[in-house]
Amino acid sequence: MIIIPMYICICNAVTERDVRECAQRGCCSLDELSVELGVGSGCGRCRPMASEILNESLSQAVAAAA
Repeated sequence: MIIIPMYICICNAVTERDVRECAQRGCCSLDELSVELGVGSGCGRCRPMASEILNESLSQAVAAAA
C-alpha cells in the first residue's frame, strides 16, 4: 500500500504528519508551528487547516492523558 502525504502548506512542503509530529513534540500554537515548520509564512492559505489539525492533535493528546 502506498501512503500519499496530505500537504497542508504547499509553499513550505509541510504535511499533515509534520503538523501532528510537531504537536507531539510540544508545539501548541499556530505561531509555534510557523517558527518550527514555516506554516503560514508564505501565502497564508494553510493557516486555517494547520490550526485545525494542530487543535485536533492537541485534543487527542489531552483525551489520551485522561
